[in-house]
Formats: sequence, structure tokens, C-alpha cells
Amino acid sequence: MMSRYKTEKLLFYLLILFLPTQLGKHFWPSFSSIMGIRIDYLSPTLYFTDVLILLLLIFWLKKHFQIAALKDQLVNNKDVGIYLSYISFLLFIIFSSPEILRGLYFFLKFLELSFLAFYIAGNIREKIHTQRIAVLLAIGVIFESLLALFQFAKQGSVGGVFYFLGERLFALGTAGIANASLDGELVLRPYGTFPHPNVLAGYLVVALTFIVFSFVNKEKPWLRMLFFTSFVIGTFALLFSMSRIAIVLWMAFLSIALLARVRKKIHMIALALIVIGLFLGTYALFPNLVYRFSQTSLREESLQQRNELIHSAAIMIDERTKFGVGLGNFLPVLGAIQKPLSFGLYLQPVHNILLLVAAETGVVGFIFFTGFLVATLMKSRKHLSLFLMILSVVVLGFFDHYFLTLQQGQLLLALVVGLCWRGGGQESGEDYDPERSFKNMKRLVKERFQFRT
Repeated sequence: MMSRYKTEKLLFYLLILFLPTQLGKHFWPSFSSIMGIRIDYLSPTLYFTDVLILLLLIFWLKKHFQIAALKDQLVNNKDVGIYLSYISFLLFIIFSSPEILRGLYFFLKFLELSFLAFYIAGNIREKIHTQRIAVLLAIGVIFESLLALFQFAKQGSVGGVFYFLGERLFALGTAGIANASLDGELVLRPYGTFPHPNVLAGYLVVALTFIVFSFVNKEKPWLRMLFFTSFVIGTFALLFSMSRIAIVLWMAFLSIALLARVRKKIHMIALALIVIGLFLGTYALFPNLVYRFSQTSLREESLQQRNELIHSAAIMIDERTKFGVGLGNFLPVLGAIQKPLSFGLYLQPVHNILLLVAAETGVVGFIFFTGFLVATLMKSRKHLSLFLMILSVVVLGFFDHYFLTLQQGQLLLALVVGLCWRGGGQESGEDYDPERSFKNMKRLVKERFQFRT
């Protein structure tokens, strides 16, 4: 019979494996609608991944919940006071808002994700744990990338069993579907099992960063092949997602990874040629993809929509500077601000997590949130891969909202935060050598360009 410890770890690994999926049951209480229109962002949803987290919490409590031990831990942890202060603040703005139930739902999601990050920080410390996470992420990257490539080739959803993993039924002509104009030709951007191509791209960037820095030459041949396959197919799929910020970010991370991970001249040249070959091969097969970058304009419809949302967020911040419009209330307030003709088109969160936090929780919540991001960046600076992962969240979050508003993005944020806040060094099983730290990158670049073999 499987022990509680093994069951607990199995639940966690299943959560990592199913992180990209969005199988769930939506509920539609009155507060999930605006002017009679159902809004997915406001719908309380029970996802399969939520069930896994709930079961993980139950097993964790059975093993760890001892009042005396918990009390000692809380007293000795200086960060708990800040966290409890933030909890109190969130409850204050929730019960001060006109729609308490909506705020309580978002508050429960916050507690759920807080537990997940806390669990990762405290329990995923051994090298074997991080290696298994890398393996599961590699499997997820391969699966999502292949599905995305098939969707692009078909210019629509694949269907079948993939529907139960989160793929939605769509085609190029589906209303509201994400597409791109490539040299005058309208093409569908692939989704995988994510709610938007940008979320797929964000997952690929974060997962591939972890995979690349987890690669060790001494690993078993099948493991090296798995990581390499996920790297190639994932990079290929990222290009077809046509998420410009994510692509540029991954190109920068790849350059840093080459400098940080490769010690020999011949290996660096070989990997550089592989990366260049991926990009040139994609261009040769699909030259129109380049137009996604060359035709970028401030007059694009998507950029105009984002500017409109930023303007609306600024109005909310100006009117409710101290405490914001309330947790989860951005969209309901947005409906009252926008013009009737633009209501259906722009009814989505502002594409910037800092502005979204400032609008909903005011300057107080903004200070808490930005302070936490800065602290996480500082916490991870000794480990280059973790620093790049949280940096990707900050950069992508500056141009999109899914890390705070969509299930897969929220889980990805909790995973990254948990990994950044876990203990470092040999006691945590960390396998990054000191020269891969962010602090030593200047010296590292100088050494690498000497091409010592």
C-alpha cells in the first residue's frame, strides 16, 4: 500500500504534469455576469488541478499539522507577519466592496496559490525533486508544442480527447479567436490547451528556462534526449505562437544559457548553430512569420485595446487611490467606464499585472505586491535559472494579465515563486554551481568569450 508521503508527492507531480490543462466545471452565480453577459474571468471554476491541490493540502495537513510546531514556525518566521498583514488588508477591502461573494472567491484562490507556493518552498528541496519537475515540464512542453503545431497546420482545433484536457473548439473564423495578419494573410495563432496563445507562450518560456538549466551532461541518455527534444520542439512551437514579447525574451534567455551552461568552445558553437538553425529553418518554411515583427505598429487593434484598458485602469486608480475598486472588481467597474459600443470588445483585465493590482487593491496593495516581486527577485539572484524564471513573470506580466487571472498562469506563478523561495545550497539539493549565479554573469561573459577548451 502506498505511503502517505508517496501519495503526497504523487499528487504534486500530477499537478505539475497537468498544469497546462484546463479541465474544469464553471459555475455562474449572479456576480459572474455583467449586464447579463457571462464573464469567464468572474466565473467560479473548479478545475482538476484545484482538486489535486486540495488533496495535496489534506495529505500535507495530516503529516505536518501540529499546533505547537506550527506556532513555533509562525513565531520564528519574520515574513509571516507581512503575509498576515496582507491577508487582513485583502479581507478589509473585500468586506468594504459592494459584492462580497466575488471578492471572497478571489480571496480563496489567493489562499490556494499561497499554499502551493509555500508547499513547494518547504518540500521541494532535494535534487531528485527538481529533476522530476524538469522531466514533467519537458513532457508538458512536448505535448503542448505538438498540439499547437497541429492546430496551426489545421488552422483550427484538433478535437477528440484533447477537448477534455482543455482544448476548445475553434477555427480561423471563430468570433474572438486570436489571429495574426502575416503579409496580408490572416492566420490562426495556436492555443494548445491554453485559453490564449500568449499563455501558451508564457508557459513555454518558463518551462524551457527551467529545463535548459536542469540539463546535466552526466544524465542518462534518455533524459538528455527528452530535454533536447522538448527544447527543439518547444522553441519551434513558441515561434508559431507569434507572441512577440515571449519570443524576444526566450531568445535573450537562450543567449544567457549558452554563456552560463556551455564550457567548451565546440559545444557552444554546436548549440549556437542548432538555435540559429531553428530560427532560419522556421523562416525558410514559413517566411511570413517574420511579418509578425516587421509589421508591428502602434495602430494595431490589439495595442489600441490595451491602451484603452490602461486608460480605464488609470481612471480607477485615480478615483480609488488608497484601497482600489475591490478584489475581483476590475471588470464590473470597467463595464461602467467604457463606452457602450466598446463594451463587448474590451471587457477584459488590463494587460499589466501591476496596474491590475493597483486598480483593484489601491496603493497599499500595490506596495505589498511590488515589494514581494522585488524580494523574490533578490531571493533568486544567486541561481540564474530561478532569477530568469521570475524575471520572465515580471516582464511578461508587464504586457499581459494571465499570471493573476487565469488558472494555468496562476499555477505557473505559484510554481516559480515557490522554487525561488525554497532553501538554496547543498542542503536543498540545488545543483547549480556558483558560476551560474546572476552576480557572476559579468565575469562569466568575459571568460566565455575567451573560448577556453
